[in-house]
Amino acid sequence: MESPGKNEAGDDEFGGELKGNTLLVYWYMIRANKPLGAREIQRKIGLSSSSLALHHLKKLIELGLVKTDKYGQYIVARRVAPGLLSMYIGTGRLFAPRFVLYALFFSSIFVSSIFLLFTRIDAVSVLLLIVSFFASAIFWHETYKVWGVQPL
Repeated sequence: MESPGKNEAGDDEFGGELKGNTLLVYWYMIRANKPLGAREIQRKIGLSSSSLALHHLKKLIELGLVKTDKYGQYIVARRVAPGLLSMYIGTGRLFAPRFVLYALFFSSIFVSSIFLLFTRIDAVSVLLLIVSFFASAIFWHETYKVWGVQPL
């Protein structure tokens, strides 16, 4: 049985096909990280009927992203990150915008430069403090914006 992994080809090849409710179904399946039935997907996403969920699942099966297990439940066969999903990192239920890594990096530099400023005051430490503050603020703002547009 093949385990879900990254797509070696280009993840953007699904950009046109994987959108709207189909993207929502795929996003939910990645986050759930377990076999799911069509009715469960329909309820969690808020689709009007389970046949609509089946329609989107069939699209995902045709794309080779989802398959059925021996019990007839749907599982992620291949993980790709088209469009909006490429802005996130994580696994299972834990997903975060990629910008959070940069925000944490510059925030740690900012905090370190505050301690440096207490030991000596010169132009370099003040410049480091200013640059790291603005870089940290920008990346936290971008993290917040990307977090607000996640599909589910």
